[in-house]
Amino acid sequence: MSEPTTTPELHAIDFTEFFTALWHKPPFAWQKALAKRVLESSENPSGESPASGSPPDSPEATSAWPEAIALPTASGKTACMDIAVFALAAQAARLARNQTITAPRRIFFVVDRRVIVDEAYERARRLAEKLDSAEEGILKVVADSLRQIAHGATAGFDGEPPLAVHALRGGMYRSEAWARNPLQPSVVASTVDQTGSRLLFRAYGRGPGVWPIYAGLVANDSLILLDEAHCARPFLQTLQAVRRFRTWAHAPLGRSFWPVVMSATPPPGIKDVFEDLSAERLDPVHPLGRRQLARKPARLHTVTKATGRRATSVFATALAKAASELINDECRAIVVFVNRVAAARETHRRLAADHGDRAVLLTGRMRPVDKDAVVQQRLRPLQSDRSDERILAEPLIVVATQTLEVGADLDFDGLVTECASLDALRQRFGRLNRMGRPIEARAVILLRGDQAGAASDNQEGEKKTKGRDDPVYGSALADTWAWLERSRNEDGEVDFGIAGLDPRLPEGDSLAALNAPAPDAPVMLPSHIDCWAQTAPLPRPSPDVAPFLHGPREGAADVRICWRGDLNLTNEEARAYALESLTLCPPSSSETLPVPIGVFKRWLAGEDTDDESADVEGVGAEGDTAEEHSGTNSEGISLADRRVVRWRGAETRDTEDITSDPAKIRPGDVVVVPADHPCPWHRLGDLPPGVTEPAAALDVGDHAYLLARAKPILRLHPALVEAWPDTVTGKTAALELLSDLERKYEDAPDEIAGALHELLKKLSALPASLPQ
Repeated sequence: MSEPTTTPELHAIDFTEFFTALWHKPPFAWQKALAKRVLESSENPSGESPASGSPPDSPEATSAWPEAIALPTASGKTACMDIAVFALAAQAARLARNQTITAPRRIFFVVDRRVIVDEAYERARRLAEKLDSAEEGILKVVADSLRQIAHGATAGFDGEPPLAVHALRGGMYRSEAWARNPLQPSVVASTVDQTGSRLLFRAYGRGPGVWPIYAGLVANDSLILLDEAHCARPFLQTLQAVRRFRTWAHAPLGRSFWPVVMSATPPPGIKDVFEDLSAERLDPVHPLGRRQLARKPARLHTVTKATGRRATSVFATALAKAASELINDECRAIVVFVNRVAAARETHRRLAADHGDRAVLLTGRMRPVDKDAVVQQRLRPLQSDRSDERILAEPLIVVATQTLEVGADLDFDGLVTECASLDALRQRFGRLNRMGRPIEARAVILLRGDQAGAASDNQEGEKKTKGRDDPVYGSALADTWAWLERSRNEDGEVDFGIAGLDPRLPEGDSLAALNAPAPDAPVMLPSHIDCWAQTAPLPRPSPDVAPFLHGPREGAADVRICWRGDLNLTNEEARAYALESLTLCPPSSSETLPVPIGVFKRWLAGEDTDDESADVEGVGAEGDTAEEHSGTNSEGISLADRRVVRWRGAETRDTEDITSDPAKIRPGDVVVVPADHPCPWHRLGDLPPGVTEPAAALDVGDHAYLLARAKPILRLHPALVEAWPDTVTGKTAALELLSDLERKYEDAPDEIAGALHELLKKLSALPASLPQ
């Protein structure tokens, strides 16, 4: 039997050494202060306030973690994961004393943006690798402490991994290894949907047999770091409700469940708020001080002619012109934020005409696989950790909707933005000179002419005329513009730097009026929990968890669209083959893009219409339409030529779900479109340049299958093989094989099997990445 191993005890004073060993730089003062608070509070084995005598899960108990961490953008909030891991390791000494581990074993970093989930996962992965490979020093001590906690004993722990790291988000392979060992210290980077559905016994994409297990693991021994919570207010309210209900038990488990909000502006009603009170934020020499003291002056400009039917075109021209005028030898990386998808596309077209492929478009109407590729390949030089050393030989201009305004770790030199609510503008300006470099950052805020009237009505704080509210930001857009005009300095500018803006912000209701309207989650009742906790059999009715994650949905829902190059829907036999192909390689979320149902129905009917919706989920969506359509559409395309597949998995039927009738499309449908569909794809989504030649290049089904299921698939179809790069050695052989496939299969099935084997050998010898 192995002898117990004595590992040096860890204390708050050791955190600086740990952090420095990890990242080769010392922690900020606020990071040390938070680590001290967490570790010293954890010294109380029960996790409760000595004075209160309250159970550890009661609202009155003193939590080791604050309810909110109020820090501005670029403050290094992802280091909270490091603090949580270190605080857990420090409790390994409890095992030798037969005491309960009170620190959370599972650390969930939750945010509703895929880009940030991936960034958080990558940081946690590097942390885990350094701990696993540590052979000496503080990292070895922390690693062995975590191994003991994973093993549940101070002996025989050598084979345990110190820290497991996982990512849970839509469109990728969802490994459930995080749920296999409740003792294992873990960091899980996740979205609201993935974490929230597991917490409420309705794990998306998983069967009811494991729902209670996931719910128990998320709600116990867990720390939930909710980043940029102003974007996820309903889920925050749900977490707070779950925390209250945990105190109703006759015999509380005493396991940790700590939801923590990380936002520069925590929501009202939160009492325990942690702030940075150090002098570093005011020190122009310190990295944190540079970021918060950096000036970000913005000019205001009203595009008076942007009204009526030509508003989008005129406004896009003004946005493109403002972006081009910011470019100089020092200002090379420019971001343009737009409130509507149609305006973003039009602005990008104008910039691309002048700057070519140096103009990049990012919207929510992109497939996740494409958006991830753009961020990793095209925007890699703009990442914050590279900003001090980057050299851009040519300007790089990124046109984005709301999809980029929150959390993306990118650092731009100049910014052009359409006016929005104040909280949205503050997030957008967080991408401007994010690291406080010694540059003259410049910005322009533009207002559409058809919104200027509403803003002028509000100059003196008067009630705006009813009906002029913006469909995305409500009255906050006009209120914000009026406040900005009153806040201009003698140069006619507004400084959006943290130190420049914060002292001038209004308080209370005045500030709330400038922020975008946020939905509330439904009131969580005990009956909701009783129904969710019943998983076999499911109760009827069973409450939908979606409103508790994102709030009530307003406007029409989306449909999700993907393209497949091997679909032929023109005759009965071809349609049967198409459904068989989809069954073998079903659509994955990473290859689909959301489209408002009204936009898609009009597209299917052949109507030329712009997408005037925004990238804020459930807001400003276009209404549903279900008109009857004749045998040909407005472009003369026959019904037979414009068929699509409503994909319902095994329930998909030829006669019911292969249709060209817009009236048969329902909210939430997954619609598979043939790549050679006669209606132009660019009215639906924003795909990278060069994917339409040949049309089958729209098809990324094989890649999406690999991401979703962690195993490869290769579909051989003439249209798909034609889309292969000419550098693929087996392309010609594959085309010849497919052209003669039917005859060879009938006459010599062994021969076709051998030919396929030889083809796969050629393909397996190809490099992982091919030149385009």
